[in-house]
Amino acid sequence: MLQVKQISRFFGGLIALEDVSLEIKEGELVGLMGPNGAGKTTLFNIINNFIPPTKGSVYFKGEEITGLPPHEITKKGLVRTFQNVRVFEHLDVLENVEVAVPENERIGLWQSMFPLPKTRLISEFIKNRAIECLKIVGLSHLARRSSSSLTFGQQRLLGIARALACRPQILLLDEPSAGLNKYETMALFKVIQEIHAKKVAIFIIEHDIGMLMDLAQKIIVLDKGRKIMEGTPDEVKGEEKVLEAYFGRKKKCLV
Repeated sequence: MLQVKQISRFFGGLIALEDVSLEIKEGELVGLMGPNGAGKTTLFNIINNFIPPTKGSVYFKGEEITGLPPHEITKKGLVRTFQNVRVFEHLDVLENVEVAVPENERIGLWQSMFPLPKTRLISEFIKNRAIECLKIVGLSHLARRSSSSLTFGQQRLLGIARALACRPQILLLDEPSAGLNKYETMALFKVIQEIHAKKVAIFIIEHDIGMLMDLAQKIIVLDKGRKIMEGTPDEVKGEEKVLEAYFGRKKKCLV
């Protein structure tokens, strides 16, 4: 479904990524891990074309998407969340998700000011879709709460709800548990499992190695911009070169 072919990215003399290739199949849950500076977020940025690759290409469902505008990539079903949580503080929780529903494009300024029956139906559909996404992440009971009043963990879940509103076929999650406490992380774990159960493929960067090992079917490891390992969690956590990348010395097991 998603193919990354021989991607490299150089920033002057710095090698951020070098000759990285990988594939995410339909319905897979794949983890991306590596020490700080390994190139994980850079890879996500290239997949969604927030930055271009120096060389290489990205394909989604057999179509090359290298160089497409990020919003066009999102429309195709490749949707991404970010490490930095951003909410529209002047909107409530439900409205934050409603703005991400693609059907909003069918309602122009004139239609919103003077809604016809068809416009009202579209608006109702958008609302129901947003509520459905909030239910998945466990925030539906806060639908009319000001988004600025949410905890940091709840704002992270709101970001995932907005991504779900775009109807992803592949969801890219960039460090979703960063800054969360133990209980928020447990709630997030269940949300990711529920999303995956709905046949959405997930590609996740996660600093919580234990969580990643429990979630992922396959793990890809980057170090210094290069892919050094791809395998099951059991294969990865005992691999010597992975342990060396993280700890700089021999260790029996990653977790």
